Amino acid sequence: MNRERLDSNIEAIRRYTAEHTELHKAHHFLYDLPLNKDAGLPEVVVMGISPGETPADRDACPGPTEETWRYDFHEHSRSGRSPGSKRWRELTAKFIGGRSVVFTELFFWSSNNHAELLKRFESLWGSIHLKFCIDMNRDLIEVYQPKAVIFVGLSNSKKAADAFELEHVETHRIGGTRVVERYRDKQRPWFFTKHWTGSRGFTMAQRDAIRVYLEQNLKEA
Repeated sequence: MNRERLDSNIEAIRRYTAEHTELHKAHHFLYDLPLNKDAGLPEVVVMGISPGETPADRDACPGPTEETWRYDFHEHSRSGRSPGSKRWRELTAKFIGGRSVVFTELFFWSSNNHAELLKRFESLWGSIHLKFCIDMNRDLIEVYQPKAVIFVGLSNSKKAADAFELEHVETHRIGGTRVVERYRDKQRPWFFTKHWTGSRGFTMAQRDAIRVYLEQNLKEA
């Protein structure tokens, strides 16, 4: 495993962030963040659209900062890991089980919500920074060679799949509701799931169906 290559990528993201002042509006960026450093090589890459941030994050740890293998600001925060970060880790353990996981994001820089992301950076899919993120994520996947990539959120599944040149395999529905879109690259499956933090309309049956589907298909990957 080429740890030097990923460390070099983290340095490159730091430089890229410093060179683009509009990215300083974000509290942090997220890339190559292990759920547990002691778990060994990740079996699964978990990817989202972009990292969240809260006023509490800004109060606890000044930005711009990062969540990466080399430095996770939560571990240096005066108030410890935030409730949102704790919840995300708990949800990951619930949906992925005991597998080793590394987190990344389609767009590395944080915002409070999607509306604020668009206000700060004007666009996601039209962003001049998106190709940089995609190239870095391709590197991460190539270095780690995970069994699967899990993308949390369905609303952008087609655009994300096109960005990574994925082939559609199947749609998994529960009671007529789409809960998983399965794609694949040349080596592994990609699972786009309904967002794990969803509340209204995200039923226990849907949550259980996603968990079971992932468990069964990760065993086969």
